[in-house]
Amino acid sequence: MWRSASCCVALLLLGSCAPKKVESPLEKAPPSEISRARSLALDGDVGAAQRAYEAFILNHQGTDEADLARLELGVLSSDVGRCESAIPHFEQAQQSADQAIALRAALHLGSCQLKLGDPERALETVGPLAGEHFSPEEQALLWDTAVIAAEQTTSAGLGLRVLDALVERSGSAPDPARADAAVALLVEKLTIEETTALLDELRPGAPPQVFVSMRILRHGLETQDPDLVARGAESLRSGGEAANPDVAILLARADEFLHGNPYVVGALLPLSGRGREVGRQLLQGMQLAALDEGGPELIVEDTAGNAAQTSAAVESLITDQRVVAVLGPVGSRTTAAAARSAGRSTVPLLSFSASEGVTSASERVFRFLYSPRDELAALVRQARARGLSRFIILYPDHGYGRTMERLFDQEVAAAGGVYCEAVAYPPGTKSFVDYVRTVLETSCDVILFADVADQVALIAPTFAAEGAWSLGARALPEHAEREVHFLLPSPSWSAELLGRAQRYLQGALVALPFYESSEASLNQHFRTAYETRYGTAPQMFAAYGYDAYRLISNTLRQGNQTREALSEALERGASLTPVTSMGAFSSARTPARPPQLYMVRGSLLESVD
Repeated sequence: MWRSASCCVALLLLGSCAPKKVESPLEKAPPSEISRARSLALDGDVGAAQRAYEAFILNHQGTDEADLARLELGVLSSDVGRCESAIPHFEQAQQSADQAIALRAALHLGSCQLKLGDPERALETVGPLAGEHFSPEEQALLWDTAVIAAEQTTSAGLGLRVLDALVERSGSAPDPARADAAVALLVEKLTIEETTALLDELRPGAPPQVFVSMRILRHGLETQDPDLVARGAESLRSGGEAANPDVAILLARADEFLHGNPYVVGALLPLSGRGREVGRQLLQGMQLAALDEGGPELIVEDTAGNAAQTSAAVESLITDQRVVAVLGPVGSRTTAAAARSAGRSTVPLLSFSASEGVTSASERVFRFLYSPRDELAALVRQARARGLSRFIILYPDHGYGRTMERLFDQEVAAAGGVYCEAVAYPPGTKSFVDYVRTVLETSCDVILFADVADQVALIAPTFAAEGAWSLGARALPEHAEREVHFLLPSPSWSAELLGRAQRYLQGALVALPFYESSEASLNQHFRTAYETRYGTAPQMFAAYGYDAYRLISNTLRQGNQTREALSEALERGASLTPVTSMGAFSSARTPARPPQLYMVRGSLLESVD
């Protein structure tokens, strides 16, 4: 990794990297007393050499020559293991007016500080020497001091800055493998906060910055932090390290983490426990769509309708499987759990929850189902377009019924209609005569049923028995006293309802995102393929699963093959021809168009444009 020597060669042409040779004229032609002290040292008479240096220093105070003697006396002392006595000589020589003597004194001072167990002081001393051109022996000493001090220091940031400066201005390390190991050791000593703070201080492409970038990237992958992953990957690419095999592997992991694998889609569904029938239908619709589309691969995790299990499942899909999108989960609680576990991942979650607030869990959550308000708004708008203005709701007195009453009141007011006081009945009621009479005592003639289809089959004939008929364009029977208009949200509908009460539901408006008997060619294909594969007619959730998978597959094929691009395309309205009403998202990440409305005509439903 230590490649800066070649960079320096280029910079030499610009004059910005030219080394200064650390050499004093006094060293080549020293005074005779210093020459004699050198000879004594070479002959092994250390004591006599020291006395000769000391005598010269005493007799030549305040001169460059005395500084040279202090430098050489310090080196002699350090060579025989007496750094404590050498350090004062180096510190004084470091103040010499002769720059070469001062620089060499600093180098040897740093070496002694390291030997005496103070690697931080050693780094501080030798750090400013980066870029100086010493003799080969002293250049090696500079590197050895810096690398060994870096290995021993507790001030990892300082060590990295010194090594970074050395490689930038002093060329390649004599032992690149050991230098790399020292840098790697320093980086591991840093906290992640210190690592990220250092990133912009270090030179792009140099080993310290490369190791720091790799640490940030690895930590980001481990903690599922897309900001750190993106920052580490960008730094490595800008430093030109993508060709390094180790770096290339990390970058590939970063790309999958940030962008996902465009050939893999996840599904979070309740395949056991509560809601498993809904999960089974969704899965069958998705599997059928995967056969039609020919990919991407569908990887399924069972949430069991449990928030904790959902959290683990979504982490597995995002972290281990690198899915580009997640279809599911079902329900607002599990969607919130999935969004939390996805963290800041950019993977889009297509929730099969009808809760209006589900998109607030994360800006990457898309609501694929229509909410009760969506259906009520569509029904009220259509009734108003037909000139009807007076509305009332007949509902069971439980949570769903009370919610529908509140929302219906709001939507009627928003559409400028008149709202009569609602009529509630106990859940499980079988005789509705009294409640129907209460409704008919009002002046309101547009009646919303907020109960299941089996109850609607009992309520509608009761209106007729009391002289109030829903007929659409047909004439009232002679015995009829008044006309009424029924509104049915999708939970109030079933395929069997017409067989039981079609005579009393003529002209009723039904909000139905999926109509199992639609004659549209795609719906016919879906129905036939589903019945062939699973031996039963498809229900609404199977259709939702079919369209959700196809929407993702279609958007991927259009070139939106990263998580970010896929999410952005979905928000921009990427669409397809659906079997449900749900063919695209709005910018609010909810269904872009209202649910399809139908009117009861004979034994069929007729689409209302």
